[in-house]
Amino acid sequence: MKFWLLFAVVSVPAFAYEPDPEQVLRFEPSPLQNVQLSCERDKNIVPKRSELQLDNYALLAADNGERVAIVTLTNSAGGQRIYNQDHIVAVMADCTRIFPQEFEIRLAPRQQTTLQLHFGRTLQPVLQLISSQ
Repeated sequence: MKFWLLFAVVSVPAFAYEPDPEQVLRFEPSPLQNVQLSCERDKNIVPKRSELQLDNYALLAADNGERVAIVTLTNSAGGQRIYNQDHIVAVMADCTRIFPQEFEIRLAPRQQTTLQLHFGRTLQPVLQLISSQ
């Protein structure tokens, strides 16, 4: 009796969670990462001037349109700085530009960090991320 009860309790969690395939993030190729794009739309949407260096990034997307980026950032300033969503801009496939969802990080001089940035749901894939540097 105890064996069956233990088996039932242990086996339920293993099969209870099945992720929604529409929400599973997958890496997207980013061939335009180091290319100068000349999109004419939304030239007035630019990242806030700062000494935030965008070292590297990888783009992810889900079938439901969720757009995410894993970014590695460095504070190239000589002092501590606070950075937020105004310091990074995504260039979308239709040449529009959008800011990521709200975030805030504090970086010491020359400190490097990696974090996730969320861009919400959109039909257009992210082509490129830009910072003011």
